[in-house]
Amino acid sequence: EFRPALRGLTRYIATVETSKHRFFTFLDQSILPDNKLIAVADSDSALLAILSSRIHVAWALKSGSWLGVGNDSVYVKSRCFETFPFPALEEGELKSRLRDLGERLDAHRKRQQALHPTLTLTGLYNVLTSLRRGEPLTAKEKVIHDDGLVTLLKQLHDEIDTAVLEAYGWSDLAPPGIPFADLIARGGPEAEALEQEILTRLVALNHERAAEEKRGLILWLRPEYQNPAGETGA
Repeated sequence: EFRPALRGLTRYIATVETSKHRFFTFLDQSILPDNKLIAVADSDSALLAILSSRIHVAWALKSGSWLGVGNDSVYVKSRCFETFPFPALEEGELKSRLRDLGERLDAHRKRQQALHPTLTLTGLYNVLTSLRRGEPLTAKEKVIHDDGLVTLLKQLHDEIDTAVLEAYGWSDLAPPGIPFADLIARGGPEAEALEQEILTRLVALNHERAAEEKRGLILWLRPEYQNPAGETGA
């Protein structure tokens, strides 16, 4: 059932269903995903960037579930993806910037893993989490940090978060002097309040989109496939 949606695409977006960290990557169209992957039939790197943002991750962690000894997050597609209210983005500078950031994020991780075959995405994001929390790195983590250029990985994610907040019109949520995701990672009342505000706004936007869809106004993620006739509804 997934194959028809891949026609005309050279790649698609995927995330591991159950994972310690929530990250998204491009897979080649020739790869058939198994039941442990959540696959999105879209090749747009702007979509990859939005899914990779702390805004979407906050939604996914809250609306998904948890599993196993490590209490790893489970990406439940019907709750994490299908209900997520994506920003309404027209073609323009901001969408182009998100596309560029998405491409750079995916290329950076793949390049560093190709150069250092022992690098894993889990390892990279373990170190990124420690950096965000201001925790000292172990000797092993320092090697991962250097081999994976995790400081650059962090910068890419920070730029993505800033661009996605702008896409929603929520730049007021960006705290001055500290990256958005750093503040949330460090915890405490301020971080909890910020994350709750994000979720509150996303829920409100979800309700707006649901009302619009009842009136036939749908923001298609991939209109050439989902709505090839260009129908706008009543």
